[in-house]
Amino acid sequence: MIVYGIYRGDLARSLGGTCLMMPALTYIALALLRRWIADTRDERQRLAVAQRHAEGERTRFIALEAALENEHGRLIRDMTAERAQVRAQLVAEREAMRVEFDDHRAELVCETMEATVLMMRNGKFAPTATATGRGKLIRLKDRLPAQGHAPVEAQERSQQREHGHAGS
Repeated sequence: MIVYGIYRGDLARSLGGTCLMMPALTYIALALLRRWIADTRDERQRLAVAQRHAEGERTRFIALEAALENEHGRLIRDMTAERAQVRAQLVAEREAMRVEFDDHRAELVCETMEATVLMMRNGKFAPTATATGRGKLIRLKDRLPAQGHAPVEAQERSQQREHGHAGS
């Protein structure tokens, strides 16, 4: 329209064409600027790469977590088996120690009985020679009972229980 208005000498057509052309060119320029500014192809490619990498890391993490759970389960099974083995070994050792103790006790009983029989034969241990009489108490001067504090009979009983008394 601008060219036609200039060719014909019509100013209104030239001006009208210019007014139509300016918004069209502005629109085209803005569209190009928008495309140039908002071009996200590179960012989308980087995002896709990052998403693939994150998915790979997620898969790796899940695999490592599963391996860790399997290892934990294996360790629990191993510890349970080892506890059972130690428990069985402990039972066997206790039984062996009990048998050894019983054998040793039986040997000691036999030796004691043998020594008792030998002592009885030699007359060193006579069952009729039990201590039925009262022993003699030696009174020390610094440990004499105080007069009038305790009855004599109670004092004698307490002295009979002293160390070395052969009586009761």
